[in-house]
Amino acid sequence: MIGIRVDVNNEIATGHIMRTMAVARRLQDMGQSVVFVCADENALPYLKGSNFRVHILNSDWKKLDEELPCLIELLVQYGIKSLLIDSYQVTPNYMRALSKIVKVTYFDEMYIKGYGCQQVINGVLDPPKYDNINQKAFTGPDFVALREEFSNLPGRVVNDRIKSLLVTSGGSDYYHFCKTFLEDFLKQEWLNEISIVLIVGGLCDDKEELIQKYTGNSRISLFVNTDKMSELMEKADYAVTAGGTTLYELCATGLPGSSYVVGDNQERIVKSFDDYGLIRYAGDFRKDPRGVINQIYNDISLSQEYGLRSELANKLQKVVDGRGAQRIAEIIV
Repeated sequence: MIGIRVDVNNEIATGHIMRTMAVARRLQDMGQSVVFVCADENALPYLKGSNFRVHILNSDWKKLDEELPCLIELLVQYGIKSLLIDSYQVTPNYMRALSKIVKVTYFDEMYIKGYGCQQVINGVLDPPKYDNINQKAFTGPDFVALREEFSNLPGRVVNDRIKSLLVTSGGSDYYHFCKTFLEDFLKQEWLNEISIVLIVGGLCDDKEELIQKYTGNSRISLFVNTDKMSELMEKADYAVTAGGTTLYELCATGLPGSSYVVGDNQERIVKSFDDYGLIRYAGDFRKDPRGVINQIYNDISLSQEYGLRSELANKLQKVVDGRGAQRIAEIIV
């Protein structure tokens, strides 16, 4: 039995639950049983329809030390021998206590080196060096866990102009980017020929307002918790997204785009994509909403050139191969 400890809510991006589900499916393909362990029921809508076991701790997702007694009891109850942890709330005490009982693998984008667990995964584009540690470290885009729909994709067909813009801001859109950007975008007459594919998560506070306001608008196609992200990306010509796993999905589909920051943990990742000439960095939306939106408009204008987007598409699709979830599943077992 493999355990996966992960949460999702208005502060935790849906990328965490989505990538752990991708790994879980690969584990099942390998004949392994999987149980998801979550602090509360926020993850249930995402896990609905899957055949994964789910155990709700009814704990505080910000205070992981307090859940240790229940979690350790659960590990024994299920006979869990290997545990994948995807949380930025871990503490040295939490990690060391669990590592004494099971093999612990940790997603380590915050570069805490796993606090003594057995294995760390850091799939960022430009990973730091893991020198002088006892754990095994698996780093770089080869260990980005994408859903199966992003595997074995064909080369991108690039249109002559940008006609469709894909816009998303993760599961909760805590800073109301989609609402703010959409309202402003529709006022820009020079963008009138561009339609928008808007993708919002189930935890987005503006979801109902957006549905009510834009359903029936011929320029806007709105999706909530879509399971066809790769298909929508393949049909779009440019993307606007918050930093996170979506950046690697853009790579897999060869879709050029602009990215902005809504969390401190995103800044280094987003800037590295810009440094490598892959996805443009538009700024920190929390600090300068107007500046971010203006920069996105500038990026769209510059990216209208066919040759630039064609070159970018080829460059992007060389970053990931879509097999990261399989690699992670193999090292967990």
